[in-house]
Amino acid sequence: MNEQPLRRARDNPFRVSRVHSLRYRLDDPDWQILLDRLARHSYRAALVGPKGSGKTTLLEELEQRIEARGWRIAPVRLSRERRRPTNEEWRRLSDAGPRHLVTVDGVEQLSWWNWRGLSRRCCGAGGLIVTSHTPGRLPTLRQHRTNSGLLVELVAELLTPTQASQLRPHLDQLFEHHQGNLRDCLRSLYDAWARGEHEGALATRDDTVNAVDTSRSAA
Repeated sequence: MNEQPLRRARDNPFRVSRVHSLRYRLDDPDWQILLDRLARHSYRAALVGPKGSGKTTLLEELEQRIEARGWRIAPVRLSRERRRPTNEEWRRLSDAGPRHLVTVDGVEQLSWWNWRGLSRRCCGAGGLIVTSHTPGRLPTLRQHRTNSGLLVELVAELLTPTQASQLRPHLDQLFEHHQGNLRDCLRSLYDAWARGEHEGALATRDDTVNAVDTSRSAA
């Protein structure tokens, strides 16, 4: 009985380091429009959208572009495991001045009380950008939406042209199964590759979606 060769994580085209290297898709004129809109909102605004829609990626690129303009970034990253800033982060927020941009990824994790506290501490900062699943905390800078075409573009950057064309027929199903969450789609592809579900780098069977999602449920 032939065993599938072990797939090394460093050879996986969907590994975290490669996925994180993907850039947010905005043309240069669109970046300027976005930055001008942010300025009109006095640098206080929200990136709004569902999980896996690219909010964090856009936030990180905004940080880089605004930092290049001479600002200092004071980032806070929240999650279900860390639902409020650390004591050190609270202190940095209080010390933020007119050339500081405070960024909060995952602001929906904050309780109403902690959100009010964060807003007060940031009153001296030059700007505050947050990511959120729903609008309401700050004026919406960008409403994020995904589609299967975007997933195809991302996968095409991670694979060779031949590999991407073979995988293409299955991506619409994968996108639909994960309800537009691009992060979960790429995680499923990572798991399928690691488990050898993709012979020669990808599956060509009609049950690709079942294969990749079986690997997720077994994890």
